[in-house]
Amino acid sequence: MVDGSTPGRHSQGGGEPPAGPPSGPLNAATPPDPPPPRRSGHRTLLLTLVGGIVLVLGVLGVLGVLAGTGAFESRARGGGDATESPGPAVPQAATPTPSERSPGTTAPVPDASAGVHAFGETQRYGDGVEVSVSAPVRFTPSEVSAGHKAGATAVIVEVAVRNGTDARIELVTVQVSARDGDGREAKRVFDPESDVMSGLSGALLPGRKAVAAYGFDLPAGKAAVLDVEVRVGFDRPSAFWFGKLP
Repeated sequence: MVDGSTPGRHSQGGGEPPAGPPSGPLNAATPPDPPPPRRSGHRTLLLTLVGGIVLVLGVLGVLGVLAGTGAFESRARGGGDATESPGPAVPQAATPTPSERSPGTTAPVPDASAGVHAFGETQRYGDGVEVSVSAPVRFTPSEVSAGHKAGATAVIVEVAVRNGTDARIELVTVQVSARDGDGREAKRVFDPESDVMSGLSGALLPGRKAVAAYGFDLPAGKAAVLDVEVRVGFDRPSAFWFGKLP
C-alpha cells in the first residue's frame, strides 16, 4: 500500500530531524586563554646570580689583600701562626771625615777653633781652608784714594787665605767687612798708591796662599776698637777678629 511518505526516509518520530549539530561534548564552549606566566621566578633567579657574582668578587678581593700582605708566604715559611722575625738591618754607610769628603759635595765643618779670634790668629776649617787677619795699621790715604773722609781714621788689615783642600777656591767669594767700636759698618777705602785695592781675586789653587790688603775708614772717636769679619765661600761660617788700634 502506498502511504504517501517519501521513499527512503524513515518516519520514526514523525517529522524533520532537528537542525544544527547535536548537543553534547563536541559542542562545548571554548575555554578562556591561560594567564601569562608570572615573572617573579625570573627576577629571583637574576638576583640570585648577581648576589653570587658579588660574593665571588668579594672573596677574590680578600684573597688578593692577604696575598699582597704576605700572609700566605709567612704561613708557608714559618707554619701556623708564628710571627716572622724581621730581616737583618741594612748597614748604614759611615759618615766620611772632612778629609774624605769630595770638594763641593758637602758643607765644610769648622774645627773647634771656629769663632772669635784676636788679630794675628788663624781660623782653621775642617776641610783644610785657613784664614788669618793681621793687626790693623793706621795709614794716610793719598790724594788718589777713594772712600776716605777728612777727619776719619784710615786703617789697613791684611787678609790671608790658604787653600788646604784638593780643589781650587774662587777668591771672588771671599767677603771681608769691618765695624767700629759702636758696631757700625766701616767704609771701605781704596788707595792704589798704598796697594789697597779691591781685595782678593782670581782662583787659589790647592796648597797655595793668597794675601790682600783691605782699607777701612773709621769715624773720629770710634777708632779705638776694630772688628773684622771674613767669610770664605758660601758654605763656611764667618770668622771674626777683634782688637784695639795701636
